[in-house]
Amino acid sequence: MKRLTVLLYQRGSNIYLKLHYNGRNLAFSTGISCSPRQLDTKTFTVLNDESATAYLQALKSDFQRAFTDFLLTKRTPDLRELKRVVIDKSSIEPNKPTVIECLDKFYKDEFEALSGIDFERKTVEKKHYLVERIKQYILTSRQNPYLKLSDLKPIDAQQIVAFCKKTFGHGHNHAVLHAEFLKRTLNYAIANEWLEKNPFAFFRPKRERKAVVALKEKDIHLLQQTQFFSQEYNYVRDVFLFCCYTGLAYVDVSKLNSAHLLTLENGDHLIKIKRGKNGNNCIIPVVPQALQILEKYANHEDCLRRNRLLPVYANQVMNRILKEIQAANRISVRLTTHVARKTCASYYIANGVPLTSVATMLGHKKTSTTEQYYTERTEEAVIRHIQEFRERKENEGIVRKAM
Repeated sequence: MKRLTVLLYQRGSNIYLKLHYNGRNLAFSTGISCSPRQLDTKTFTVLNDESATAYLQALKSDFQRAFTDFLLTKRTPDLRELKRVVIDKSSIEPNKPTVIECLDKFYKDEFEALSGIDFERKTVEKKHYLVERIKQYILTSRQNPYLKLSDLKPIDAQQIVAFCKKTFGHGHNHAVLHAEFLKRTLNYAIANEWLEKNPFAFFRPKRERKAVVALKEKDIHLLQQTQFFSQEYNYVRDVFLFCCYTGLAYVDVSKLNSAHLLTLENGDHLIKIKRGKNGNNCIIPVVPQALQILEKYANHEDCLRRNRLLPVYANQVMNRILKEIQAANRISVRLTTHVARKTCASYYIANGVPLTSVATMLGHKKTSTTEQYYTERTEEAVIRHIQEFRERKENEGIVRKAM
């Protein structure tokens, strides 16, 4: 029986693949390039490039597999037809994308197409990074750039998590995001009738609870009392404190204007704004401390010109100045704009505000998100709550005796 020969060769730095069968040859570019010293044509290996090596070795295996399939189905192997099956991926199921193709389609349809509409640009960029790392798993661990959707197995979910931890040094929670994104991609494939069932259907990993980084009340009071010589520092301090009292993220406080501030019948003020990250509604009562900050900048020239309620600098500038404010006040917590949001949640829950109300302020649909990622369980809060409980019970006892 005649055999298919698959060879590699180079022209300059470009790598080409050559098929030989029954006296006929077909050569084409692989799209990969490297220096001649990196390529081992015998083992299909590119030194110091695992992805390229996995791709070339998978190509060789795919051509041999397709060739065998031609023979088993009693079809005459044709080199151009073999290339069409392997490279152009027009195989037995021409209308079904590969895993990599499905990832690209899901990302483009569900995120890239909605950038600036349903999702902020940075959110879309983060999803793109997830897609690229999942592709690296497929190329490196499964060693098959044309892996079919039906070839994914339940174990792949755990293996992706392990791969991200080992290869990229991700923590557990961040590594899990990759497997969950692929799980959503497979649901997208089911909706398009490219897949019958999701092999990740029972993948429900537990998240690790990390210590919440938030300021204590004494730190908030210290910041309130501190005055800086530089007006920039005072601006950044005030915006940071405002976020501590409202829970607004940087992207939301930077666009806050008079249209978001409502006055109720009793004279109290309320902020109603949609989160830039996901469009969820935030309903935020303005406490006196936050209202004082707004009043401070009511006639600020730059705020009036830009139709903004507060003078907010670029996020990088804010974080740089916050680190200097942290050092000047000897605060142990590393200050960033996001720490203000977590401080808000911890501050209100520690002072007895119900978790559901705090979640509504932050724009969280699930209270579990608020509890797990935004609230710090402090010793002072537990002691205060128990003391308040004891005082209520003692007062109830006094009332009963009086009756």
